[in-house]
Amino acid sequence: MTQTDISMWQEQERLARPTSFEVEDTFWGYIVRSGQRPPLGVVVSQVVSFFFGACFLTAAVGMLIVPTLMLDAELAVLRLGVATVFAAFAIYLLWFASRGTRTELNVDNSLGEIREVIRNRAGGQTDIGVYGFDAIGGIFLELDEDTGHSNLVLRYRNTARTIHVAEGTEAQLIGLRDRLALDLMVQPQTLTGGRG
Repeated sequence: MTQTDISMWQEQERLARPTSFEVEDTFWGYIVRSGQRPPLGVVVSQVVSFFFGACFLTAAVGMLIVPTLMLDAELAVLRLGVATVFAAFAIYLLWFASRGTRTELNVDNSLGEIREVIRNRAGGQTDIGVYGFDAIGGIFLELDEDTGHSNLVLRYRNTARTIHVAEGTEAQLIGLRDRLALDLMVQPQTLTGGRG
């Protein structure tokens, strides 16, 4: 094999790699799951939150079921208050621990908006940001020097703030970039504008 054949083979192999992002069509538009790995800090904080949430929940239940201290009325009110505070901490920490780690982008063509959401482990979603189509100032590819992959990002208005869409090779992202660009140019049928 010549050097040209080897470089062509490497380029074809690079382009043929499976994409790390996923696009799912829905009746209102489509969902883009970026394929980016969750930050290690988020994963560790969710594990720690689960541990401490379970500890606070156990402490709250334990304070309520220990019968010997329930005889004194003053202590019963104090214990009930402390158990309520511990239960509130437990609920918040367990909620954070069950929250998802990966963001996804919902491109809603019917409303003319892009929603950045985190889907939790039970399937529910939490909105991080909602942007009208008119609030997007540009769509472009950025090369990540560390990984060698490209990132498809949206620019919010004409500011330096960007919204990450997907990660992959440039050849894999061009089709999604063109689809997004076309959708952003078309006004939705049900409304004349979106939120920004």
